[in-house]
Amino acid sequence: MAAFRSTLTIASFGFLLAASANALAQQDNAPPPSDQGAAGRGVRIVPPEPVSPPPVANPPQPVAPVANAVAADPAVAVGPAAPAALKPCDRPVSRPNLRFDQPDGFDSRLRSKLRRGRTVVVDLATPYAADKEAPLPLGAWLNEVKQSGGSVEAQPYCVKGRGLGGFFARLFGGGPAEPYKAARRYDAVLHVDALDQRVTQVSFTPRKARP
Repeated sequence: MAAFRSTLTIASFGFLLAASANALAQQDNAPPPSDQGAAGRGVRIVPPEPVSPPPVANPPQPVAPVANAVAADPAVAVGPAAPAALKPCDRPVSRPNLRFDQPDGFDSRLRSKLRRGRTVVVDLATPYAADKEAPLPLGAWLNEVKQSGGSVEAQPYCVKGRGLGGFFARLFGGGPAEPYKAARRYDAVLHVDALDQRVTQVSFTPRKARP
């Protein structure tokens, strides 16, 4: 009986040794834990290098902002500078004696001044073209000067006049009129702005004795 127990004990001990050896063998052959991965197996993982974009030929250079720069207006066309406009000239006589702005009452005012026998300068509120007839009643006074033997001439100012000759035949018409006889002792000068060929002032000057 004692021998049987000894045999059973030895057999049990052998079985335990075999089980332990089998467990160790399985542990050696088992794959590494999933959380260790390749690092657990001693393998170094190198991350992939980023892909660089292809080089750009002649890359644009940044433009530094200009101080106090003014943005161009797209509505304004860019081109050669336009020539500066000519500055109008002052009228020849700075202090005229009479202003012709409306026909009413002009005859009596001019007659009163002409009877004094002095130069009378009439300033026109609205200049008229030098190759056209003078507005009435100013034209009637100029006609009386011409028909009574006086002279009516144009004197350009501001710039050299052009095309001022040969228009006197169209300025006046008709014969002498009794209401304008005060002009028979005068000559007349038309002051013409040669820039636009318009009469701006008329001077009645005492007529000089002619041989």
